[in-house]
Amino acid sequence: MLTKEQLKFLEIHGISLDETFDASGMTQSQYDPIMKEEGKIIAYNLNPCVNGHTMRDRKGHCPQCNSACLGYLRRSDAGGVVYVAGSIKGQVIKVGYSKSVEVRAKSLIRTSYGELKDWKMLFAIQSAKAGKIEEHVKSKLKCYSEVLSYRHDKGMQDGTEMYRCSYKKAIIAIKKICDELNAEYTIVLNNDNCQYDFPNLRHS
Repeated sequence: MLTKEQLKFLEIHGISLDETFDASGMTQSQYDPIMKEEGKIIAYNLNPCVNGHTMRDRKGHCPQCNSACLGYLRRSDAGGVVYVAGSIKGQVIKVGYSKSVEVRAKSLIRTSYGELKDWKMLFAIQSAKAGKIEEHVKSKLKCYSEVLSYRHDKGMQDGTEMYRCSYKKAIIAIKKICDELNAEYTIVLNNDNCQYDFPNLRHS
């Protein structure tokens, strides 16, 4: 489980919980390829460094001792997939970033993200600017944001990057941001399903 200090560090550096990985009992050579495939940046629950920190980047460096390593990972991970997933039970849409639609789809269900097990991938684009696109889309949809807590790593975590809006609104936001950033993209998944056309509920 991530500590308050670690959560604060992640918040300061703009790293979401989706980009973290529980590497308990694993070596760097074991968690590195898994994290790379799933688009993770920070591993946690590892042996402490000389200063007592238990988080590492994929290459085994302590980000709390040297946050410069995060910039390199951010740049190298910029390309990938921006996806839209939906939950009928939760009546929410999730927008996120990953290296693989298939891997992320399984991960959302496996971890019961937001205490929901019925996640379905609805839309996804591949782009060299995926990281930046996701960041701008989350900002554009912020007024619809919803935080749902869920049990993870033997504790409760807040699930972010969920929105009380239609999947169509999320898709429109992604395409608009791509135009604004002049970002080339390829649609790799387009599952048109009106069941996920939820009401657009702005914050009061």
